[in-house]
Amino acid sequence: MLDGVRVVELGHILLAPYATQFLGDFGADVIKVEAPEGDYYRRLGASRVPGMTAQWMAVNRNKRSIALDLKSPEGRAALLEMLSQADIVVHNMRVPAIERLGLGYDAVREVNPRIVYCAAIGFGQDGPYADLPAFDDLIQARSGLAEANGRNAGAPAFVPMVAADKITGLALGQAMLAGLFRQRTTGEGCYIETPMFETMISVMLSQHFNGAAFRPPEGGFGYARVMSPFRKPAQTSDGFIAHGIYKFDQWQRFLRAVGRDDVADGPMMTDAATAQRHFPELYELVVTHILPQRTTAEWQALFDALDIPNAPVMAMEDLPDDPHVRAVGLIEDYDHPQQGPMRRVRSPYTMRGVEMGPDLPAPALGAQGTAILEEFGFSPERVAQLIKAGVVVQPEQDSSVNDGLTGAVPRSGDQP
Repeated sequence: MLDGVRVVELGHILLAPYATQFLGDFGADVIKVEAPEGDYYRRLGASRVPGMTAQWMAVNRNKRSIALDLKSPEGRAALLEMLSQADIVVHNMRVPAIERLGLGYDAVREVNPRIVYCAAIGFGQDGPYADLPAFDDLIQARSGLAEANGRNAGAPAFVPMVAADKITGLALGQAMLAGLFRQRTTGEGCYIETPMFETMISVMLSQHFNGAAFRPPEGGFGYARVMSPFRKPAQTSDGFIAHGIYKFDQWQRFLRAVGRDDVADGPMMTDAATAQRHFPELYELVVTHILPQRTTAEWQALFDALDIPNAPVMAMEDLPDDPHVRAVGLIEDYDHPQQGPMRRVRSPYTMRGVEMGPDLPAPALGAQGTAILEEFGFSPERVAQLIKAGVVVQPEQDSSVNDGLTGAVPRSGDQP
């Protein structure tokens, strides 16, 4: 679907790599430019082979790697030559840092006016936080997410995954595709800034501005149903369940089915608007007094009969054996060229009418560097000179083992 699209990723850790991976899933040629020592994320988490952790591989499939010393003039010049032929360049560095490298938007646009230049940064560059460091914990704290997440527990709490990076990464993916559409339809490039702080505030306040969005206010911040301390997995007699009692008619059906006609006919349920105002009390009733009385399976059967959404609470350890996950092949076994037998979460998309091969495994550091440079028009002699000067770093092992492509069926738009 993105055949022929060249994406140069100057990404590290999670944000930009997570976004560009999805473009690779759709067939773009994603070239990951790494420092000679490699992306720092390569060293975080469990691994069999140094520099290839499970976390890093999970956000770097369908890419090719070149290890390039951008602190050297030769390295920067080589990259600018590559960017002169690229469609998209994306980074998640602080703007002053990338400007010091001579790789800011103006410098890149000078060699390629059609470039879609995407900056995934911590804070918008027009505000006083522009140059502050940013990573997930700090953005969860500043954006209100940590406070909201821990409000009912009495202390702020982080969501136990890097939510800000991943949500901003999804927004960054949309930005890249929008810029690409502009390039393809007008022939012109653009600069798109996707800041973590602003993105997470837009996510938070899309629900929680609530009454404070009006002038004068029609209430305070926070959507009561979502903020209720009783909006949580409810304990049953043998486990936990999540219920989806939400609409007025669902409340009526449920309350009467469990013998609580007194509530269904009471002052909290006179109409839908009244019920909505009493969501916290209704949630407390269900979670504290009703659901603990039966097993999870019994509640699932009743909810299904009443056409009310519900779900058992699963642990992450349960997910590989979940029947739906198994049926759609979301978690697949594969052999990685360096790591041996492994399993991974495939691309979540399902496509019809598009010829696609299997996902390519995440590459070893610098595995395709020589091939990439030659594809961009570098002569073998010049490539050899860059390698000899240490500007381009080759993998330690033979490239036929390290290229991350061995045994893979080329995907639509990929270079074998």
